[in-house]
Amino acid sequence: MATDFGEKERLFIDGLKENTGRDLDEWMQAITGAGLTQRNDIIDWLRHKGLMFSKASWLERIHHNGGKPIYAGVPREAAPRRPARRREPLPSAIVIPFPANPVPGPAPVSASAPTPAPAPAAPAPAPSPPIAASPPAPPLAPAGDLDALLAKAKAYRPLAQHVLAKIRQVSPAAIITPRDSAVAIGAPLPFALLGISGKELRLHLSLGDHPFDEAVKKGQAGGGLGKGEALSHMLVLTDARQIDARFMDLIARAAARAGS
Repeated sequence: MATDFGEKERLFIDGLKENTGRDLDEWMQAITGAGLTQRNDIIDWLRHKGLMFSKASWLERIHHNGGKPIYAGVPREAAPRRPARRREPLPSAIVIPFPANPVPGPAPVSASAPTPAPAPAAPAPAPSPPIAASPPAPPLAPAGDLDALLAKAKAYRPLAQHVLAKIRQVSPAAIITPRDSAVAIGAPLPFALLGISGKELRLHLSLGDHPFDEAVKKGQAGGGLGKGEALSHMLVLTDARQIDARFMDLIARAAARAGS
């Protein structure tokens, strides 16, 4: 079923006062009064006010639109909709017809005409030196499979995309493989696995004897390698501010252990 963004925006705005204590105009005045101009700064400020990431992001976009709803005045049938996924039909067989008239063959040689002497064969060219084949690029996950999996993160989908992008910065050659409820990074054995849910994201890492602390917890069973097995460490992610210099160092350590 397609998603009606215009209707979602109307429901979001109608419920602002009841759910947050302020209506749209009051939020727009509050954002303007905060004196922030950068998108991420505004979203972080709204998060500190107790809003979920998805609601904070929507309010920031409306504020960037001059404080006016993005789909205001747009008829329901004209508002953009996200189409439901559907299977494309297989192409039908291609039939190549034979030509109506046969292709004429070479003209017959007259019996009285002398047979010309064959021309001397040209010398065979020297073989070219072999060209080294470039290493194959790491396969990417099918876009449809990854998109469907990230959709399960709901409000945390932008955070999941941000985490994967940062991992790609550290290890550009790492293979990304969608699973039922997680994204595996690295092959044949993953050095990281991002668990997807609408409640939180869990990033499992292979860090060996790296110490545990309040943020870097012990890995849990089923966290990456198979039934009853786990990657050694785990981060619970709910905020983009957790993706900091220490986060990047932990990713680099895990990738180095796996040779990725």
